[in-house]
Parts: sequence; C-alpha cells; structure tokens
Amino acid sequence: MTFLKTLASAALVLGSGAVHAQDSALVLGKSTFSARCAICHGDDGKGGGEIAGLFSVAPADLTGLSKRAGGAFPFSETYRNIAEGMDKAGHGDSQMPIWGEYFIADSLVDRGVTPDDAAHITQGRILAVVYYLQSIQE
Repeated sequence: MTFLKTLASAALVLGSGAVHAQDSALVLGKSTFSARCAICHGDDGKGGGEIAGLFSVAPADLTGLSKRAGGAFPFSETYRNIAEGMDKAGHGDSQMPIWGEYFIADSLVDRGVTPDDAAHITQGRILAVVYYLQSIQE
C-alpha cells in the first residue's frame, strides 16, 4: 500500500508540473539510464549493451515494454522492477541490480542527506528513468 501511495503521489507531483519539469525529468532519466543501465541494455535501450553477451539471459529490449504489455506502458511494473529488482536471473544465479537500494546508498554517501531525503531522491531518480523509458517506446 505504501509503494502505491508513494508512486501515485510522485506521479501526480511530477505529472502536474510544467513542460520544463517533464523535460528535466527526461534529461535526468536519460542521464541515469546512460550511467547505470546502458552497459547492459545498450544506449538505445534495445538490449545490446557492452556486456550483454556475458549474460545467459539477454537484457531486455526496453523499447518494447508497451508493445509487450498490450500497448499501454507498464509504468508501475517498470518502476517496481527498477526499485526492487526482478525475479528472472540475468546471468547465472544473479539478478538485475536492485537500483532502489543503490540510489539510497548513493544519496546518503555522496550528498550527506537524511534517510528520508535519500528515499525521496531515490523515488525521483527512479521515476525519471521510468519517464525516460516511456519516452523511447516504439
């Protein structure tokens, strides 16, 4: 219940902003994707990142999320997969990184913020990546 409330609140806040705020979210999302996700999923999000060949299960083509979900972008599922990881192993017995935990630790160490602030920063970073992924759907 808390996850859904947080997601709904954050989406409402970001969604109600001006076009500039949406552009900023896309810029942050693309930057975060390039820094953290592209090595596996590729710069274009199609799954052909530099180390994609090392996995027994290839990284997903993230430009087809909407298509695989029947046409609607799976916003909540995408957010949850980034924040909490996935059930499917990416290589051997390892899983896709749980970026939520990484972003919280990164915020606490690099910015010296409180745990509550780190949680909010993390939610914003994940939402930005989700908005970016939504923008690259084919």
